[in-house]
Amino acid sequence: MDEVINLNVGGRIYTTSRSTLTRYPDSMLGAMFSGRIQSTRDLEGNYVIDGDGPLFRFVLNFLRRSVLTLPEDFKELDMLAAEADFYQIQEFIDAVTQAKEKVIAVKEEQKQQLAAIIEYEFLEVEFECAYGQWIIFSTSDVLQHIPAVKATFKDSHNFKNRLNRVEEYGLILPRDKPVNRVNLFREITSLGFTLHCTSSSGGDERSTDRWVFTREVKPPPPTSASGSSTTL
Repeated sequence: MDEVINLNVGGRIYTTSRSTLTRYPDSMLGAMFSGRIQSTRDLEGNYVIDGDGPLFRFVLNFLRRSVLTLPEDFKELDMLAAEADFYQIQEFIDAVTQAKEKVIAVKEEQKQQLAAIIEYEFLEVEFECAYGQWIIFSTSDVLQHIPAVKATFKDSHNFKNRLNRVEEYGLILPRDKPVNRVNLFREITSLGFTLHCTSSSGGDERSTDRWVFTREVKPPPPTSASGSSTTL
């Protein structure tokens, strides 16, 4: 009849059999419970093992089934690897190593998936037909690179003063100077934007026409030796 063994592992009590503990003869446990190395007992007669108490359940389950089974949210693989080295169960060491490699592979795949997500920048052009009013929503950096927009203002100082919060409220172009729509759209597309959609609302005479342009947001360029980089 197989002998029942009680273990005190880091203060936690486990019950198993001698045959389970000696399943891998070349391991520390195999040597300990085959009499090849000295063992120590506590006052209750439990064999004392100076290991991690909670993690030993994974060691014991592996001894019983020869399969490493871990919870999906297991976060202590490094500590478990240290325990595997302590018990010197080569098959268990290999299983923990494979589990770690799988976690690394999953994280790398997730990283690549995140990197593959394309971010877009938007530019919206509105024309209020009733008032002949042009309004452009974009960043101040983009608007400063559209000559057709800058040309509608009397001077550059006046233009730059109007660039505050243009993403929220838009840049209202002066009505006393006509806007060449063809040039405007050509200059927008030359910055890498493409027409995404158009819409019109409010009726024929009081309608507001909208054109929405998008472009892919590119990663920032590498920083130069002087510590600066140039972006549009």
